[in-house]
Amino acid sequence: MHLVDLPSCYPPHPGGLEAYAYELHKRLLEADPDLRITVLTSDTASKPGVEHLSDRWTVVRWPSWMPVSPYPVPKPGFHALLRKYVTPDTVMMTHTRFFYHAALASIWAKRKGIRRVHIEHGSTPVQSGNFLVRLVANTVDATIAQPVLRTAAGVVAVSKPAHEFVRKLSGREAIVVHRGMDLPEGMRSAPSGKPNTVCFVGRLISGKGVQDLLDALAEVKAAGVPVHARICGDGPVRGMLESKARSLGLAGEVEFLGSVDHPTALKEMAAATVVVNPSWTEGLPTTVLEAAALGACVVATDVGGTAEIVTDGETGWLVPPQQPRALAKALREALTDEAHRNAMAELLSKNTAEKFSWDNAVEVVTALMRGTPVPGQH
Repeated sequence: MHLVDLPSCYPPHPGGLEAYAYELHKRLLEADPDLRITVLTSDTASKPGVEHLSDRWTVVRWPSWMPVSPYPVPKPGFHALLRKYVTPDTVMMTHTRFFYHAALASIWAKRKGIRRVHIEHGSTPVQSGNFLVRLVANTVDATIAQPVLRTAAGVVAVSKPAHEFVRKLSGREAIVVHRGMDLPEGMRSAPSGKPNTVCFVGRLISGKGVQDLLDALAEVKAAGVPVHARICGDGPVRGMLESKARSLGLAGEVEFLGSVDHPTALKEMAAATVVVNPSWTEGLPTTVLEAAALGACVVATDVGGTAEIVTDGETGWLVPPQQPRALAKALREALTDEAHRNAMAELLSKNTAEKFSWDNAVEVVTALMRGTPVPGQH
């Protein structure tokens, strides 16, 4: 079998979708020695061209425009790549319903009679950006995105809220499949000590809620709780966030590290007292899952599939999105009660190891690609 997957971006570009696609590809290839994978992805964070990761794993990067970060739009030549790499034995895969190239690929697959599997990572309409960006995104959801979901041979949702979102948007059912989480051998949470450190990892876009985190940190500081924040990531609102940190009197407490590679991000989370995710919307947040697998203390907003990883009050703290005061309260509790946060982090790590495995994901995705009965589905 030949799989042509079309994630919007791919490593070395950082991000949850990128990491998901890469790990899924690696696991699929390990499980099936007869499988070949061609990844057709944008040239974001890399140059256009062909890269062979192995004799059965090829990455082809198409030239793109980036009208809104991080949503690449293919330049002319995208259909030529489909004609070159999509053959009669091909199964196609798309990710997240609103990307323009995913719509082009879904139309191509339907016209050519090619089987296509879709993986939906989102669980709400687009929350980030200004009013115009959200209006465009909602229009895309109401027009282009629905056929992307409806014409797929099978749809995988990365979390229960993503499943409900697919049903509401397109009227069809998806199969909830949790991803696995593998970390480098021996890597575990080991906070570096004083001062207490809060770590955020993610793109610096408005929907990630870092502005709420800064407001919360200002309250934590005002309450007399020492804390240092390390912000790992870059994006269009970085300048605004740096200015906001200064205006809140947090210049000495908040450090913007810029874009970091995946190993560095994991090391930052492992060294943190608390890993925080203040996002306004998520599918199944990769950084929260990584922190959980590391055995870190997690404070996060209760969005998307986050509650499928963290149980509020048992294995971590969950707060409503866009409520900095609630976030500040949770951070104060986590930072000032070492025994409690350590006990919850240990249980979170144990639960994560039991619940999140690539084995089931590979089994379900392989069945959908082949058109055979999906295990556990009737």
